[in-house]
Amino acid sequence: MVPKKKSQGRIIQSVERSINALLLFFDDVEELGIKDFAQKLDLPKPTIYSLVNTMAKHQLLEQNPENSKYRLGPVLFRLGLQYARQSDVLSTVSVWTERLCYKFGKSVNVCMLAAGQVVVVYKVDPDQAVIAYPEVGAVVPIHNTANGKILTAFADPDAREEILEDYSFIKSTEHTITRKEDFIAELEQVRKEGIGFNRQEGVAGIRAISGPIFNHRDQVIASFAISGKAEYFEENEGRLVGEVKKTAQAISKQLGYTGSIYT
Repeated sequence: MVPKKKSQGRIIQSVERSINALLLFFDDVEELGIKDFAQKLDLPKPTIYSLVNTMAKHQLLEQNPENSKYRLGPVLFRLGLQYARQSDVLSTVSVWTERLCYKFGKSVNVCMLAAGQVVVVYKVDPDQAVIAYPEVGAVVPIHNTANGKILTAFADPDAREEILEDYSFIKSTEHTITRKEDFIAELEQVRKEGIGFNRQEGVAGIRAISGPIFNHRDQVIASFAISGKAEYFEENEGRLVGEVKKTAQAISKQLGYTGSIYT
């Protein structure tokens, strides 16, 4: 007797259309208007209105008030963070970053690059943290954070150029890099050394050291940074850099990276 094939179940057309609408944003598109959705999905405008209004109500999409076009909404962002927290990447990273945190008694943040922004996806603090910010889910600047420098330095050249095209180098402290040319030079050094530094550039009195996390495709998919009081980091920079390098190599190797970050 031939076994019956499992039924795939009924497909709900409106849900499938909504999913297809969201998938359009994979094509490096930031915003889409009603006409754009209608043309790309080959659907009438009234149908598109109903779809996007429903998704906007639940914050899967949000409307730009300046041009009435739609972009991905905050709920999708939060779901992405939840996925990242549940993934093997963060389960691996958490073990090593917690080890780093408790060895030195300093906070460690893990960040990923999402839509040109550096987002904190994991954080571990010692019993007495020096500074509470940033929290998980926070978007941090690229020019005055160690994680921002690592992720921008190792990003795809086209993506990096797009990120820096209209970037505002806001001055936070007297140490902040405020010129694009100087920042690009810093990124070249970061790529060469595989280490990112925050030398009191975001918050006076706070320094950080960051390392990249590579996957099995030799791509940097995340970064981590240990941070704390500037005086401690100045006195122990050699030890901290050495430990960040060991941690970056160990995490990357566990994720399938077969190269050597540091020669």
